[in-house]
Parts: sequence; structure tokens; C-alpha cells
Amino acid sequence: MDGLPVSTVAVAGLGSVGLRVAQALDAGDVPGMRLVAVSARTAAPGDRRMASFSDAVALTPLDRMAMLAEIVVECLPPARFAELAAPVVSTPGRTLVVASVGALLTAGPLLETARQTGVRILAPSGAVAGLDGVRAARLAGLTRVRLVTRKPPAAFGVSAGDGAAVLLFDGTARQAVDRFPKNINVAATVSLAGLGPDRTEVQIWADPAVTENRHELQVWSAAGTMTATTVNRPDPANPKSSAVTGHSLLAALRRLTDPVSVGS
Repeated sequence: MDGLPVSTVAVAGLGSVGLRVAQALDAGDVPGMRLVAVSARTAAPGDRRMASFSDAVALTPLDRMAMLAEIVVECLPPARFAELAAPVVSTPGRTLVVASVGALLTAGPLLETARQTGVRILAPSGAVAGLDGVRAARLAGLTRVRLVTRKPPAAFGVSAGDGAAVLLFDGTARQAVDRFPKNINVAATVSLAGLGPDRTEVQIWADPAVTENRHELQVWSAAGTMTATTVNRPDPANPKSSAVTGHSLLAALRRLTDPVSVGS
């Protein structure tokens, strides 16, 4: 990768996912990219989390990140998504990589602005496998998509009760994201790859029999059927998310510079 042009990157949010991404960028684990800015809810925790960084990085307000970096990685609570995304999509030449994929379902004006400015928005696969198959099936003639998610009750803040699995939700991806904005970004990701948020079926179970986050994706199309099951360990610092989420964001960044891109 000698001679590879260097892109500047900002990471919005230093929670468990954002910190993992920022640390990897600081360590040089993503060739061709340099971390130049991060954001944190308050300065003191942000400074503490950056103490181990090898290079000085600017602690930057969300609305100024697009001024400092060509690529902005969003790792925020969904409620703060628009605060970051609006200035990024208004700045030509920028790329926005999102963890809060569910927020894209209600980001109509932001998406139209991105189309006008040419800003690229990337939604990584996150915690679910099989999205390449969904995209191919859509071209072949996609007829039905169903996502069944099972997580330990603690991920939803509920008790195990009598030990039986509890069906918390049965509806569309749009409805699922509205009800569980911090738990079910995978539903939004699957819907954007396939039939859209109002035709993608979602079930969510709180299941004391599982210790990991399980997603079963079922796809029906004119080309055939597909079932993909993903079992992810919960993020130790945030059981509402899967430990693989940060790595998925890093993989998306690597695809931007890798000479060979597989499955993108």
C-alpha cells in the first residue's frame, strides 16, 4: 500500500463501537486513512479515552466534523444522528459511514440533500450476514424477506420471567426500528438492501435460552430461497449491540481503499 493517497477520517461518538474504530484508525490498521477528529458527549471522558492514542486528535463538535475530514464515521445514539448527518451530507466530496442505520429510514430530507451534493452514504452489514444475497435476489425478483432476531432478555432491559422466550415484536422493519431504535439496526440494513422498510418482516424475541445475539435472515425470490443465520457475541460494554459492529465499520472503511473488493 506504499504511495496510497491518505484520506482523513473523523469518528463521531466514543462509545464502545466508536472507540474501537478510532483506536484502529489511530493504530494505522486501516491503510490509506488517518484519524484527524473525534467527538464525545463531554470533553473529560473524551480526553480520557483518547489518552492512549499515539497521535493528537481534535475533539470536535458534531457540526464541524465535515470541515475536518473527508470520511465521517457515525457511532452515535440514534437521537443525535441528524445533528451530525445534516452538515456532512451538505458538504460535497464527503462520505458518511453510519452505524445507526435505522435513522436512515426517517432521514428523507438528508438523503435528498446527499443526492444533490453527491455525498456517499455507506451502511455496513453490521451484525447480519447475507446482504449480498439479498441484493442479488432483488435484481432477480425478490418476493419476501423475513428477519428473526433473538437476544438475551438483558439486551432489551427485561427480565427472564419464567424462562420462556417472549415475542417482543412482530411487524415491519420500519415499525421495529421505531420501537427498538438502539437494538435492531439490522432490520433497517436488511430492508434497505431488499424490499424496503414497509415490506420487510421482522420478529424480535427476548430469549433466556440464548447467550448471544442471533439473527436468522430468510429470503424468497425468483432465483430461489436463502437462509443465513448469524450468531454474534454481545458487545461487553453495551449488550444492546453486537461485538462485531465496530469491526463491520472498519471493514467498510477498508473496502474504500482496498484494490480488490469482495462482496461489496
